[in-house]
Amino acid sequence: MFVKKILLTIGLLGATTGALAGEYAADFLQIGVGARALAMGGAFTAVAGGDPSAFYWNPAGLLPPKRASVQFEHVAMFGDLAQYNTASAVLNLNDQFAVGLSWIRLGIDEIPRYGELQGSRFDRLTRNQFRSTGTPEGYFSDTEDAVMVSLSQTHYIDLYLGDPITGLALPMEISWGVSGKYLRQNLDANSATGQGLDAGLLLRMTHSEWDRLEPLSWIGIGAMLRDISHTRLQWNTASEHQDTVEMGIQFGAAASHTIRAIKSRLTLAADRETQPYALWRLGAEWRLLEMIALRGGLVDEDLTAGAGLLLFGLAADYAFVSHDLGNTHRISVVYHF
Repeated sequence: MFVKKILLTIGLLGATTGALAGEYAADFLQIGVGARALAMGGAFTAVAGGDPSAFYWNPAGLLPPKRASVQFEHVAMFGDLAQYNTASAVLNLNDQFAVGLSWIRLGIDEIPRYGELQGSRFDRLTRNQFRSTGTPEGYFSDTEDAVMVSLSQTHYIDLYLGDPITGLALPMEISWGVSGKYLRQNLDANSATGQGLDAGLLLRMTHSEWDRLEPLSWIGIGAMLRDISHTRLQWNTASEHQDTVEMGIQFGAAASHTIRAIKSRLTLAADRETQPYALWRLGAEWRLLEMIALRGGLVDEDLTAGAGLLLFGLAADYAFVSHDLGNTHRISVVYHF
């Protein structure tokens, strides 16, 4: 068990801290936010509209279905080795503008520290006193935080097919959004800070009729650009080393339709992430009676799944997410008011 913990620690640090390799700077922001989105494989760029996790997936979809929305999430990852927390609050200023405040934290405690090996490799092979005892000299921790302030605006227009008077009018929503973020990492006795900017675009063609708080049907496309400002983490070490966060690009398409005969809604989505990883994300959600949701997804070859329960504006969502370092069970709570 101790050996497994060490291996998980090494793997997790290599995947989440820029101190080991600059290419992994702020990589904890790749973990994802919200059990609903992750159960759908993260294919959420064009689905994010009205969900409080939109600040992460596409800030263009920030506008909540009611006056305000909040979301909280806590995840014990990889055998309780790491603790991952997110919180977000979104407020609509009117039917076009919304602002949001969000926080993401990843914490890893009790990382073992070992002293430098003595002697040559031959000495360690032949003499016991030069070999490591396997007992750590102490422990240190790594915490990574991101605080985001988001803004989105939505425009509503009618697209006419044919004559403007007698032709068919298709309602459309065109939204844009930005998220400014402050990053901080504390690794042992050192720390690093940086600022970044994300931007998103969302275009949805909607049905003129509405079902509760959502159009009866809609088709959408979205785009998300992360760290377009060339985000850098500046360390307070003697060398003042800088880690550059690689820009992320993700595109998506989605469609949603209410099936009145059985009082349900089906949503299908597909995303393509081109940077920093080349990934296909597929997702599906089936909501019944606006109370129960079943979800499934695919991230390249990895399956995701989940479910949700909605009662009186309070939604509890669950997601199962597979990972090379260990599978995780995620639960998030959302409240619209």
